[in-house]
Amino acid sequence: MLKEGILPDRITFLTVLSACSHAGLVEEGHRYFDAMHDIYGITPGEDHYARMVDLLCRAGKFSDANDMIGKMPFQPGPQIWEAFLAGCRNHGNMELGIQAAERLFEMIPQNDGTYILLSNMYAAKGLWDNVSRVRKLMRDQGVKKEPACSWVEAENKFHVFMVDDTAHPEVNAVYSYLKQLVLEMRKLGYVPDTRFVLHDMESDQKEHAISTHSEKLAVAFGLLKLPRGATVRVFKNLRICGDCHNAIKYISKVVGREIVVRDGKRFHHFKDGECSCRNYW
Repeated sequence: MLKEGILPDRITFLTVLSACSHAGLVEEGHRYFDAMHDIYGITPGEDHYARMVDLLCRAGKFSDANDMIGKMPFQPGPQIWEAFLAGCRNHGNMELGIQAAERLFEMIPQNDGTYILLSNMYAAKGLWDNVSRVRKLMRDQGVKKEPACSWVEAENKFHVFMVDDTAHPEVNAVYSYLKQLVLEMRKLGYVPDTRFVLHDMESDQKEHAISTHSEKLAVAFGLLKLPRGATVRVFKNLRICGDCHNAIKYISKVVGREIVVRDGKRFHHFKDGECSCRNYW
């Protein structure tokens, strides 16, 4: 843009900061953020600060994120604390995560994402009493969780899968195929990560629960139905879970196919056992 004489505007910087955040480019993000005002005379808005907080928290730099929040020329709103809470969830920072969630409960008590992230943090630590309290608070507030679903286009139709799906007419074939895939995946070193199971249950039940996530079902269905060698493109309304992300990397290697998953945050392009996000998302 600069070579063509096109000056960046606030949307340009919003996009660049978001890209830096997803790639973990902390120094570059700082440089572009500072350039907004210092070089181009653009006053950063709350959305720009939110991208910077997201960038810092994704990188585990919570002290720097707190400093930036303290220096903002306005009171931090929900998008700042949402970015902070998401970073705490990714890094398991319980203390700061609880503080961010409490701010969000005050500002946007009807937002299901706050309850879900906080509950997930407790579940990852095995604090099931805390999980129950958060879920009760959610019910008391009348907040309903958006159900996770994934979909894939095959044979000129969109096929939608829910977690532990029993409604799709070919779901039994999907489960059977997934079991075959998991056997091959385990030979390559795949181990189900049951930390992403958000209910208190026995270990074997956890492995079953995590094997029925909607994105796994949609990927398996795509592999069954699309022409050999065709890229499988799956969409999910929420963020892909950590185990599913790892599993789909293994699946791409086992079947020798490219798989693209567009979740609620970004694109993940899986190929030969690797993901375009480099496990940073």
